Amino acid sequence: MYKQPREAHEARIYTRAYRVYGLIYLVPGAGTGDLLNAEKAYLPVTGALVYTPGFRHPPEVRELKASTGFLALRKERIQWVVGGRPSEPRTSPGLVERRRLALLFGDYLLAGELQVPRGARLSDFLSQAKPFQTLLEASLYALTPDKPIVDLEPLERFPFVTVNLRLAEAVAEAPGEPHDPRLTLFG
Repeated sequence: MYKQPREAHEARIYTRAYRVYGLIYLVPGAGTGDLLNAEKAYLPVTGALVYTPGFRHPPEVRELKASTGFLALRKERIQWVVGGRPSEPRTSPGLVERRRLALLFGDYLLAGELQVPRGARLSDFLSQAKPFQTLLEASLYALTPDKPIVDLEPLERFPFVTVNLRLAEAVAEAPGEPHDPRLTLFG
């Protein structure tokens, strides 16, 4: 039993091995990132439906692998989460700025706005921040070899997602962002 009251929120949790749909429990006023960055190694999920890995929503019935009343997921394996509540920066709003970026996860990417300290180098922030961060105004994109990332069309949009920066395989320019055509891989 929890020591303080909790609020139930529907969530979709993505790992490399599974997609889990169920309920997570947040402290009033706290966000999904706060819960995931807490020191406990496992995320409790109730009413869990466990599907094959992937990123498409909704999953197909044939993709269901298991269901259980309770599941404890290792937080270090969670790539990203849809649901809950966005976490707010622990500093005054004037000291943060939003930076648009895309995080690569296998054959898809999530793009959105990450709140970083004003003037901070993005690479420094990504290296030093807590693993779970809120990506605002996020979109999901499937990679395709015949289109540059900046030209991809979103499969799904979210007000926010909570991403594990440590499991993102790369950071890229975000789809739809203006880019300098003179900048190419080969000069």
